[in-house]
Amino acid sequence: MSKTFKIDVVASNFPVISQEAHLVVLPGEVGEYGVMPGHMRLLSTLKPGTLRVINGQERAIYYLAGGFAEVNAHSVTVLAEEYVKAEEIDVEDARKIKKQSEDLLAEKKEGTDLKAAQLALHRAEARLKTAEEFKSLKK
Repeated sequence: MSKTFKIDVVASNFPVISQEAHLVVLPGEVGEYGVMPGHMRLLSTLKPGTLRVINGQERAIYYLAGGFAEVNAHSVTVLAEEYVKAEEIDVEDARKIKKQSEDLLAEKKEGTDLKAAQLALHRAEARLKTAEEFKSLKK
């Protein structure tokens, strides 16, 4: 059995990420899960969160806005709404969006799209968490 497998991350208007890995951790809808070579086949929805790609001593971390993952014994394909490399996350923008979303949810004004505000809040929190994890790895 191979010690690595291929991961591809595809998102509209973003370059395709294609690399080898020996472990991938995905933000599943009901919690994070890891994938290694030989994993059973599965389809999964992904929530906003952190994608970790590990190959030997190399580690790549990305923010995913959500999407779907197809897993089999030899590969993982992620269809993402969007992704951002952890080191490229605009932390100040994420904080601003988080604050705006919290304010909208607290006000509960008539005509406010509360579902959109909740999603924006979850995405901003996931961006911040991913950026913080990346920062802690660089210490």
